[in-house]
Amino acid sequence: MAKSIAPLLFEKTRRKKITVRQALTNNKWIDHIYPPTSQEEVRQFVRLWEELQGVVLNEAIQDDITWRWTADGVYTTQSAYQIQFVGVYSRIKITPIWKAKAEHKCRFFVWTLMHKKILTANNLFKRGWTEDTECKQCDNDLETPAHLCKDCPFTKEVWGIIKQWFNLSVLIR
Repeated sequence: MAKSIAPLLFEKTRRKKITVRQALTNNKWIDHIYPPTSQEEVRQFVRLWEELQGVVLNEAIQDDITWRWTADGVYTTQSAYQIQFVGVYSRIKITPIWKAKAEHKCRFFVWTLMHKKILTANNLFKRGWTEDTECKQCDNDLETPAHLCKDCPFTKEVWGIIKQWFNLSVLIR
């Protein structure tokens, strides 16, 4: 709750792993926040204070900190190790790319494109190599892999010509 009401304050919190009961008893949560330094942080502090004034704890309910990455809520080094890799591996089926009857450099380009790693202006900007992120073909939009290969008006025109050459009604199904 505090993270959604006051995200700036949550980031400045010294101790995030305390129970709700510990935090609310005698307003101890205030002691765990570095002092607000901006106007927005003060606004969030006041909003959080107002939200917490009406909270009444039920003595019958136990307040525990649980590890959310295991079914039983217990921390294990194995679960911590496994969670490091969530989202790292692509869920894209790349086997057909490598089995395609095409030159290796074309297969490599498609593989790189599928992983959004081709050196478009936005990827170069992320690396600090350039300040210019606009597409050089249309000068309108951010040059991303998707824009460069399918959304750019110039690219759409090229795909249209390819469809005509090969007498295709659709390019991809």
